[in-house]
Amino acid sequence: MKKILLPIVLFISVNAVAQENMHPSPAQTGTIALTNGRIHIGNGQVIENGMIVFSNGKIKDVRATAPIADVKVIDLKGKHVYPGIIAASTNLGLVEVGAVRATADYDEVGDINPSIRSLVAYNTDSKVINTLRSNGILLANIVPQGGTISGTSSVVQLDAWNWEDAAYKADNGIHFNMPSLVAVPAQFRRPGAEEDRVKQSLDKIESIRAFFREAKAYHSQLPHAQVNLKLEAVQGLFDKTKT
Repeated sequence: MKKILLPIVLFISVNAVAQENMHPSPAQTGTIALTNGRIHIGNGQVIENGMIVFSNGKIKDVRATAPIADVKVIDLKGKHVYPGIIAASTNLGLVEVGAVRATADYDEVGDINPSIRSLVAYNTDSKVINTLRSNGILLANIVPQGGTISGTSSVVQLDAWNWEDAAYKADNGIHFNMPSLVAVPAQFRRPGAEEDRVKQSLDKIESIRAFFREAKAYHSQLPHAQVNLKLEAVQGLFDKTKT
């Protein structure tokens, strides 16, 4: 049974060496009460000497500390408790060392790549993930980069053995990078760069329009004798299942 991520994090000192040995926890079972903590709700409200009760990975109650029977009690002794943080747009797990091309898997060759799925390239063994988890980041939206249409992003939870376990919301959005329509003065252009950058960008926009016209026609003609992966990938934009 897939475990449910408990969206809270305790700020407790963690030895830097221990971060290397962090691994996914087993599914939480039973009922546990965290008591005597300073609970930050996330909307500006703070509960002094508060209590969080959770069962089977889900929060059941948040209130001031009070006696509670037949549950495991953990005394926080005044420690602060915050909601888990979400990294809204990141290439976490897609690149390990920016200067080493072999560790970078976030930028695909080509300009139009809607069929690229960042989720399947997400590396749960990345050393960066443990650092983020120990600092309270529990969810991340993994976004591909490069080209005009980069591919689909997915939301992952960082407590996982592999990308299948990590998947929280798969292929939820296709990313489009608007070409720049700002002319660059000659003295600021890179050597060999396109002289008319605006024309180059307008040509890219027209190619995108042509791609979506083709995709719309493909979507309206079912079934297909041959499958086009790029056109298939954007069908969710026409039936509103993707953004």
